[in-house]
Amino acid sequence: MEMTPLDIRNKTFRKGIRGFQCEEVEKFLENVSQEFESAYTENFELREKANRLEAEISHFREIENTLQQTLVLAQKTAEDVKEAARQEAALILREAEHQKLSKVSEAQEKWERIQEEIQSLSRKRDLLRTQLKSFLLAHLDLEALQEKNEGIA
Repeated sequence: MEMTPLDIRNKTFRKGIRGFQCEEVEKFLENVSQEFESAYTENFELREKANRLEAEISHFREIENTLQQTLVLAQKTAEDVKEAARQEAALILREAEHQKLSKVSEAQEKWERIQEEIQSLSRKRDLLRTQLKSFLLAHLDLEALQEKNEGIA
């Protein structure tokens, strides 16, 4: 059973023939009662404070857990973003490599067409030169023949 300051104040003793002096006992009991009341009040306040602090600790633990979960989620999200960026970069590199190969192939084909055209034009030039030379030689032969015919006549 828990004793209260009121229990101490209301405690009565039987009196005997050679008992203690009532005034001293009552004065002592009053002092004990006051000290006990002070300790009892302090104990009550400390329990209330302990309960409030426990509630705060519980609240802060919940916040800590939430923050830890948030941090883990943020780390996972960061890793996911990095992985997505790596994949996107790899895709961009593959596309750039493909485009480069395509452009090189196109340039090679164009170069080959130009080379063929140059050779074709060179052959045409040579043919025209030969034709012109033949034409001029034929003209000279014709002129020489005409001079010879005019000289005979």
